[in-house]
Amino acid sequence: MLRYVPLAVLVAAAVPATAQPTAPPPPQTANARAKPNPLDKVVCKTEEVIGSRLNSQRVCMTVREWQDQADDSRQALEKIQQGQGVVPSG
Repeated sequence: MLRYVPLAVLVAAAVPATAQPTAPPPPQTANARAKPNPLDKVVCKTEEVIGSRLNSQRVCMTVREWQDQADDSRQALEKIQQGQGVVPSG
């Protein structure tokens, strides 16, 4: 009988601990629930350094910045093809 007394004490002590209700999770803010914008994802690319066959550098920008850079390059190419030339930007 004395063997079961410590077991009974452990079981009795564990039952109230598991029976207690847990606190509800804190409400999420609107920013926490909002899906992340895919344009804000950072993408890294390795670009070759002009004038070197062995040197390259890693460039990291957001998807939005990569798109802006591609748009700027496309517009500059269109101006060159139309004979307007390109004015260097800041």
